[in-house]
Amino acid sequence: MRRVGRLAVGASALTCLAQASPAHADPILTRNQHPLVALYGLPLPLAARLPGAGSVGATVNWSNIATTDTTDQRSYTLDGEVFEVRVQAEHAVGEHFAVQGQLAWRQLSGGSLDSLVEGWHDLFSLPNGSRDRLPRDALLIEYRTGASTLLRVDDESSGLADLPLAFGYQLTVSEQGAVATWLTIKVPAGKAADLTGSGAVDVALSLAGERQLSERWQVFGQANVAWLGAGDVLADQQQDFAGSLLAGATWNAWQRLELTAQLEANTAVLDTGTDLDGDAVVLSLGGRYRTDSGWACDFGFSEDLQIDASPDIVFVFGVRRAF
Repeated sequence: MRRVGRLAVGASALTCLAQASPAHADPILTRNQHPLVALYGLPLPLAARLPGAGSVGATVNWSNIATTDTTDQRSYTLDGEVFEVRVQAEHAVGEHFAVQGQLAWRQLSGGSLDSLVEGWHDLFSLPNGSRDRLPRDALLIEYRTGASTLLRVDDESSGLADLPLAFGYQLTVSEQGAVATWLTIKVPAGKAADLTGSGAVDVALSLAGERQLSERWQVFGQANVAWLGAGDVLADQQQDFAGSLLAGATWNAWQRLELTAQLEANTAVLDTGTDLDGDAVVLSLGGRYRTDSGWACDFGFSEDLQIDASPDIVFVFGVRRAF
């Protein structure tokens, strides 16, 4: 409960973002892509400034994780890749409201990024951690306690993922900043057995804010608290609530190019006492290039600041267009 309290304090601070050139701070459309955390209803970054009409877009998150640990009482392995595609549409409803829908497809596999990640670690003299004890490009998501195997997924799978539907309300807006609140309902369209969904309805309340600091600099933030329905993935270990905080800054490096850095932290969705729980801090770097025809092309990557609690690397690509 103390973590939820801290999230509430962070949420109240976001209302200050709209008190100070039009603000167009756009977060990188990613969150903790942990193979289990991503099944639950913690939202992606949401707009602080609701659309004048609407927008459409698609985003790819391609993540790789490899960690394992064994004690006398329990053991776990998170080894694999997730390739997730989300198609998103947002539309204004009147002057102060908006609705957003997402269609998501998710693939879980052994992947092909292990050698790239290990080469990156070698280049910068970073430790490989559990990677030296795991086979390359293999898939195994497992949790054991005593003689019981509570979770084991080692077959590649793909399919429709759980679908979020969000409703936004513009609390305040000006040329210098904006604050919006969102209610997100995640519908269980995926399958818990192959980790394309959690098997439950989740409901999240979010507060998103942005502020223009100068002609070239903008900041943004978001706080989320989610009620997690009774799912089918490690049901006895699942938490009832989870939360996350996001903060970042965008720099207009050139006329059409914006560069962004953001930090996200989330509380655990499970209670196993291992990195399966997904209590993590993630750093994302990237940006956006805007074309003359009105398209915005997004790019970026994420790194785990809390080692083994989230994927080693996540690549993010996307396109969006407002109308």
